[in-house]
Amino acid sequence: MRADEDYAVLLAVVDHGSLTAAAAALGRSLQSVSRSLAAMERQLNVSLFNRTTRRVYATPACLAFVERIRPAMREIGAAREALADHGQQLRGAIRLAAPTWFGTQYVAPAVAEFMTLHGGVAVDLVLSERHVDLAQERIDVSLRLGVLPPSDLKAKRVGMLRRVIFGAPSYFAARGYPQAPEDLAGHECLLRKSADEEAWLFGPDGRTVRVSGRFRSSHAQACNQAAVAGLGIARAPLWQVREQVEAGSLELVLTEFEPEPAAVHLVWPSGRALPRRVRALVDFLAERISTQTARTAGIG
Repeated sequence: MRADEDYAVLLAVVDHGSLTAAAAALGRSLQSVSRSLAAMERQLNVSLFNRTTRRVYATPACLAFVERIRPAMREIGAAREALADHGQQLRGAIRLAAPTWFGTQYVAPAVAEFMTLHGGVAVDLVLSERHVDLAQERIDVSLRLGVLPPSDLKAKRVGMLRRVIFGAPSYFAARGYPQAPEDLAGHECLLRKSADEEAWLFGPDGRTVRVSGRFRSSHAQACNQAAVAGLGIARAPLWQVREQVEAGSLELVLTEFEPEPAAVHLVWPSGRALPRRVRALVDFLAERISTQTARTAGIG
């Protein structure tokens, strides 16, 4: 067996915490995985794992070794895929993560179009509101909304999401239109449950206005529907309420004071080249999402 295959076994056992799980992830037999580990321990003349009846635990020496070889293993894998892909159609699996609502509305249709163009590509689209751990969950690329926290991930900005203030015509008929952000203090505002939800930020000068209201929810769609029902004034990315605005069931207000747009990024692990199929999907999504978000931003 090649050394890099043995090292792949080592990484799988460290990542999964057991020989059985590593064997399943690699598509190999438990005996084969056990033999690879034994051969490496003999060759390196060091104990790589402490074993119990249920799990194996990497030794400090093993963890240090894995940390050194992991980037090289990524490069070897990427180089093999690039060589296999050279001059051929795109093939292989891609694991993509995205926020649930945005992913359903924008990412899934683009992925379907991409897969129609590239019949040899399979995509596993993971939809979740949490920031997935790309390495732990074996995600090739993830779409994220808003400010990116510090990390060692590579990122490509693919769009900007306009953020708006809105309410139903029936609400404004009864309560009047706010002319400045400070006027919201006298209005019913619809609140999403978050630490800063009662302090709304407005641009471009960054002023903050304290707001309050009788309705709040942890779910964005619930707040938006409450606005349609005339319960008060809400804020959200425009893409979430575009259809209601176009239909006239919601009206935008305070457009000259809108918060700064939120960025849309595609992110992926650093330290390795993207396989050609993943790079192609990144470029495809970037073009589609950029076009769609630019079109939405022009409403109102």
